[in-house]
Amino acid sequence: MDLVLIAAGIISVLFEPTSIAIHSVIGLIFVGAVGPHLWNRRTWIRGAARRLWQRRLTRTLRWSLAQSVLLSALVMVMTVSGLWDWLDVPTKIRWHAISSVILIGVALRHAWTRRDWLLHRRMRAPGRRPAARPEPQLPAP
Repeated sequence: MDLVLIAAGIISVLFEPTSIAIHSVIGLIFVGAVGPHLWNRRTWIRGAARRLWQRRLTRTLRWSLAQSVLLSALVMVMTVSGLWDWLDVPTKIRWHAISSVILIGVALRHAWTRRDWLLHRRMRAPGRRPAARPEPQLPAP
């Protein structure tokens, strides 16, 4: 899912100046891939929410949680503003462009902090353990 999100983001940005139709379709694929990405991360989300509720957040977890919330908000703003632009509703502020630039920056930071996990991941054969290190989990309470 991570690679789908990265590829869709890059392709969408590349096609924006040449074909709004392709940009829109790829952008919607990107938004559609966010749901499965969050589904794959449900254990981390559940653990982070539990620690947030119990007010036992480490600095790293606090930063990661803030980054995730910001990414979610930016994806929603970018999607709504993109649809708004597509409907050709005049606005004074270019919300879609501004939110997309911020999203690109936050997504780059998000991917950079997880680069070891993204680069060293191996496809898992049925019945076999992964060869790469697992993604860092929440620390024990």
